[in-house]
Amino acid sequence: MLIKLKKIMTKNQSLIVSDFNNDYLINYLRSNKELKKNSFGSLNFENFLSSINELNQVKKCGDIFIITQISKVFDIEKILLKNNELFTKKEINKVTSEIENIVLNLSSKIKKISFFLWPSDINDNYLNDLNFKKPGKNWLVNLINLETSKKLSKFQNVSLIDPNFKLLKNNHKINIYDEKTKYLVGNHYSLDYLEFCAEEIANSIHSKEIKKIKLIILDLDNTLWGGEAGERNINELDLGPNSIKGTVFHNFQKRLKILKNLGYVLAICSKNDFKNVKKVFKENKNMILSVKDFSSIKVNWKNKNENIREILSELNLRAENTLFVDDNEYERNIVKSDLKEINIFDFPKNILLLNKNFNNLKNISKNTVSETDKKRTKLYLDEQKRDKLKRKYFNHKDWLSSLKINIKIEELKNFKRAEEMYLRTNQFNISHKPISSEMIKALIKSKEKIFYEVSMSDRFGNYGVIALIGIRNNINSFEVTDFLESCRVFKRNVEDYLIKYILNNKRFKNKDGLIYINRNKKNMYVQDLFDKSNYLKKINKKTYKILKEYKFTELNGTKVRIN
Repeated sequence: MLIKLKKIMTKNQSLIVSDFNNDYLINYLRSNKELKKNSFGSLNFENFLSSINELNQVKKCGDIFIITQISKVFDIEKILLKNNELFTKKEINKVTSEIENIVLNLSSKIKKISFFLWPSDINDNYLNDLNFKKPGKNWLVNLINLETSKKLSKFQNVSLIDPNFKLLKNNHKINIYDEKTKYLVGNHYSLDYLEFCAEEIANSIHSKEIKKIKLIILDLDNTLWGGEAGERNINELDLGPNSIKGTVFHNFQKRLKILKNLGYVLAICSKNDFKNVKKVFKENKNMILSVKDFSSIKVNWKNKNENIREILSELNLRAENTLFVDDNEYERNIVKSDLKEINIFDFPKNILLLNKNFNNLKNISKNTVSETDKKRTKLYLDEQKRDKLKRKYFNHKDWLSSLKINIKIEELKNFKRAEEMYLRTNQFNISHKPISSEMIKALIKSKEKIFYEVSMSDRFGNYGVIALIGIRNNINSFEVTDFLESCRVFKRNVEDYLIKYILNNKRFKNKDGLIYINRNKKNMYVQDLFDKSNYLKKINKKTYKILKEYKFTELNGTKVRIN
């Protein structure tokens, strides 16, 4: 099976890994007309835990989906028979650690791994009510799922699929297990369950095409609270326990606050008097959100599409990654007619459905939350202070000097941030090949590439890690294959300092250097920058030569530290 697999697998082909014959599942996927462009390979193991050597040979494929049977991975009967808390804990820890090790090895080579947790057997009533209590079987399945989730949550490129939640959410009533196939062919799962797994795999593949939301722009009256701020007493607005509508809006604000804390950017676009709005935020004791939770606020009587264009420009975000929320259908239509790519939330006529409908938006989705995510709003607010200072200067260089910029360049150590940059950075990204933190570690360990990170701070705050560069170091030359920079530091000369550092680094000094770029519609900014650069010579559409003779003039006030 593995020999055949190595011949047919390609970097775009998805791989289904299981401990049962998955031919039915593969055929079901291939029959899906929406997956015509996708192809699938399969690996079946009698014992998934002993598959690490075979899986280590898988070096070239797309996503991997792992579906196993709990009774083949864990000795459930033995754990139940022992009925010993210490033994249960040790056994679960031992097996979940083995699973973690398998996933660790895969994650260094594969962009995305989806791991199916294990379903509860709702038809197994052997212990009746005790089944869901310690030490019943379903209690044990839940514990195993929890411990496995803890172990695998550390991997940014691993998604966990919980069949119990998915089936319940979609009101999907199926028989998960099949006693006949269990004894006849060693497959505990029913055909219905395998079809469910196939549908989840298809959903995962389709989700790549969905533009993820980064920015949520909100109206205020009858959107964040009930009523109009200028027409009612502040505490008479529907917000909080004073009415049913108020409770709905209160819960909606809680959800938005959570999203903001997870790294989503919030903005306000409202036709209103700012003094009335400010008063609501300041004086209404039921407000969950504060003015500081918003990275941009446009409260005026201008057309909303104009205000939204200004917000997108200020925050340097794209319409396709933006969600507009407004109770007024007319305003929604005006915005959509002008900004074709923006996402519009279909605000419900029945306000009681607001939170349910909002919760089910598919393009609000995250797999991990980074430290940068947690402080994203503050980063934008700091940027507003810089822009305010900029207005005092006629000369761009004088403004940069006044910021007192500190740049720190060192070998990569913040792997989580590096992976996040590969996933999020578009405008200044020369490779556009998302790779996981484990893949980066593997490249460094094999000495195939050297990676450097750049962090930055100034008088207004700390930007964190804002640039990343990957270099293949050859005997007589070096090649820059990866170069990413956050849009937050555009036009701050960061790339100039980094190129200067590389040219002066003893690893690369006196060697010829090349930079490769994968041109696409999303990285037009860096294409234009490189084409006009004084330190790069364009050789062809994808290749630039780094000019060693270029003398870069440093800015006054900027300090560079090399670690």
